[in-house]
Amino acid sequence: MFRNSIFASRKQFALNLSLKNISLNKYNSLQIFQFLKFGSMFAISILLAKITYGRFTSGYSTLILSRHEMLMLLSSSLTFFWVSSICNTLIPFYHASDEDKKKRILFNAFAILTIFSLLAGIATAVIGQFKYGKDADLFQMFALVVFLNTPTFITDYIFYLKGKYRSLIIWGIVSFSAHMLLLCLPIYMKQTLNLAVNLLVILALLKFNYTIIILMKYSSITFHTRLIKEFMIKVMPFMFSILLAGSMDYINSFIVEYYYSDADFAIFRYGAKELPVFLIMANSLSNIYSGEIANFYKANNLELGLQKLKASSRKLMRWLFPLTILLIFISKYFFKVAYNNDLISGYKIFNIYLLLIISRMLFPQTVIMGMMKNRIFYLVSTNYLILNIILSFWFVSLIGIEGIAYATVIAYLVEKILLLVYCKMEGIDVRKFTALGEYIVYSALTLFAFYLSLNYDIAHLWQ
Repeated sequence: MFRNSIFASRKQFALNLSLKNISLNKYNSLQIFQFLKFGSMFAISILLAKITYGRFTSGYSTLILSRHEMLMLLSSSLTFFWVSSICNTLIPFYHASDEDKKKRILFNAFAILTIFSLLAGIATAVIGQFKYGKDADLFQMFALVVFLNTPTFITDYIFYLKGKYRSLIIWGIVSFSAHMLLLCLPIYMKQTLNLAVNLLVILALLKFNYTIIILMKYSSITFHTRLIKEFMIKVMPFMFSILLAGSMDYINSFIVEYYYSDADFAIFRYGAKELPVFLIMANSLSNIYSGEIANFYKANNLELGLQKLKASSRKLMRWLFPLTILLIFISKYFFKVAYNNDLISGYKIFNIYLLLIISRMLFPQTVIMGMMKNRIFYLVSTNYLILNIILSFWFVSLIGIEGIAYATVIAYLVEKILLLVYCKMEGIDVRKFTALGEYIVYSALTLFAFYLSLNYDIAHLWQ
C-alpha cells in the first residue's frame, strides 16, 4: 500500500509538472478540456467496439454496442438543448455582471441544471420502462446517472470563469478517465452493461458531491428567483434554437432505429460521430468569443471583437479543412483499424458528416450570442428543423440511410446562411468576422475531395 501511495504521488507530481509547463489561458484551456471530453467519448466508442468484438460473439457484440448507443441517444436527446443553452449563455451573462451577481448566478445556474436533470432522469426511466421493457432495469439505473452527473457540468464552467485553468484540465483528466475505465473494464471482464452503468452511478454521485463543494467555495448559496427569471429570459431563445437545430441529429437516429435493424443502427451511430477535434475547436472558439464579443459590445468596441474572431477562425480553418480532406480519403481505412468489421460501412456516413466543417467554420451565432440578441434563433431554427425533416424522409426514400446524413449537411448550411443574413441586417457583414476568400477556397477543395472519394477508393493504398 505504501509503495502504491508513492507511485500515485509521483504520477500526480508528474501531471502537475506537465501542466505547469503548458501556458494555459482562457483561449486554450477550454479547448483542451473539450478535447478531453469529446476525445474520451470517441475513445470509448473505439474501445467498446474492439472489446466487444474480441470478447463476445458478433451478434452479442452488436447488441451491446446498440444498447450503449441507445442509452447515449436517449439521455443526450433529453438533455442536450438545455445543458448547452444554460452553460453557453452563462459565459456572456457572467461577464456582463458585477461581482456580487457573478457569485449568485453560479449557484442558481446549478439549481436550474439540477431541476432539469431530475426531469430528464424521470423521463429516461419512464421511456426505458415502456419502450425497452426487457432492459428497463438498465434504463432505470442510467436515469440516476443522468440526474446526478448532468448538474456537474457547472463545475467545468466555474473553473473556466474563475480562471482556474489548471484545475479545469485536472478535473477533466480525472473525471473522463474514470468514466472510461468504469464503463469499459466490466465489459472487458465479460460482465454486463448493467454492472458498468451501476459503477457510473457511483462516479456520478462523487462528482455531484464535489460540485457542491466547489459551489460553496466560489458562489453564494442562495436562491434568487428574480435572477433566475432574468437568466432564463436570455436562455430560452437559445434553448429553443438548440432544441430545434440539434434535435435533428437525434431524430435521425430514432428514424434509423425505427426503420432499420440493430446492426444498421449501430453502423449509423458510429458513422455519424464527428471527429472530436472538429467539435472541440469550433464549439470552444464559439463559446470563448461569445464572451469576448459580449465584453467588447458592452464597451462599445464591437469591431475589435469581430476582428479577433476573424483572426482566430482563419487560423482554425487553415488546419481543420486540410485535416477534413485527408480524413475523407482515409476514412475507410480508419474505420477498419478503429472499429470492427461489422461497422466498417459506417465510413460512408462519416464522410458525409465531415462536410459539416463547411458550416462549422462560419460563426454568425457567436456574434449574435455575444450581442445577446438571441430571439432570431426561434425563427431560424424552426426553418432548419422543418427543412431537415422534409429532406431526411425524402432522401432516405431515394438513396437510403446515407440520405439522412446529406439532409443534415444541407439543412445546417441553410441555417448558417440565414444567421449570416440576420447579421447583415444588423449591419455586420460576414467579411468582418470571416476570412471569406480563404473560406470559399477551402470549402471548394473539400467538396472536390468528397466528390473524388465517391469515385476513387484511396484506402486500398494503405492496405
